[in-house]
Amino acid sequence: MTAASEPVDARAEQLARVQRYYRWLDRWVRWSRAVRPWSGFDTLTVHRLLTDPATGENGPLVLHRLMLSGLHLPSSPRVLDAGCGYGGTAFDLQPKIGGQWLGITISPIQLQRARAEATRRGLEAPIRFERRSYDAPLDGLFDLVIAIESMVHSADPAGTIANLAAHLAPGGHFVLVDDMPVENPPDELRHDIEEAKRMWRCPVMPTERGWREAFAAASLDVIRSQDFSALVYHRPLPEMTALIERDRRRAFWLGWSGLKIIPQANVGGLLLERLAVQGAMQYRLLVGRKRP
Repeated sequence: MTAASEPVDARAEQLARVQRYYRWLDRWVRWSRAVRPWSGFDTLTVHRLLTDPATGENGPLVLHRLMLSGLHLPSSPRVLDAGCGYGGTAFDLQPKIGGQWLGITISPIQLQRARAEATRRGLEAPIRFERRSYDAPLDGLFDLVIAIESMVHSADPAGTIANLAAHLAPGGHFVLVDDMPVENPPDELRHDIEEAKRMWRCPVMPTERGWREAFAAASLDVIRSQDFSALVYHRPLPEMTALIERDRRRAFWLGWSGLKIIPQANVGGLLLERLAVQGAMQYRLLVGRKRP
């Protein structure tokens, strides 16, 4: 294997790993209606439920208002949702800020549902969805790139940011929201961080500094950084620990079956939640502006 081929092979392997991950999670929420209110399946969003500090409203769409607060966009922006999932972000924001939207996902199941929902809502013209990697070349330029809890799955975060930023118009904005470990976490929590990364299929998971460096290399100036961790509801530590141990056992007994992905995903999410309470993980927003 040549040095030049290694990053490509790593991205291909990670792509297949995350596709399989989302395929099994989609099956699980379809089968189990008990988890659907928290899964994002019914709301078409997969990101965290935040509490609006101004209104007290809690829900999956609060993040959209908070992350775009203070952003000056064209009257009809060209928007890319990189890792769009079921399309919930586009369906919520396009009627509010207008423009032409492109959502990209690697999941055939997510693509099918997003397109069906666009048709149901009569939004096929302003909102398109395609199945492609966020590391693949794109056509045209965008005024706004949104990436919510998707970049964390990249095998090469700096390369992914560079690819997307190359399609951002001068003065355009890159909005990134993701889980970010703190710099120099306590030694006793490093194992939990590594396990959370494995369970959520996140090979790198940069810190805020790591993302800032990727932004700078892609000609993006950070104009806003905000930690939303305090706006996310967290369960008591003993409850989280008990649930983590339960799902670790379930993943072990499911062995090599695909079903083990479900308890593994639960473990990953619970570890991130516990790490946030312990001060080792942040749910953070970064906004970058493309240099002229």
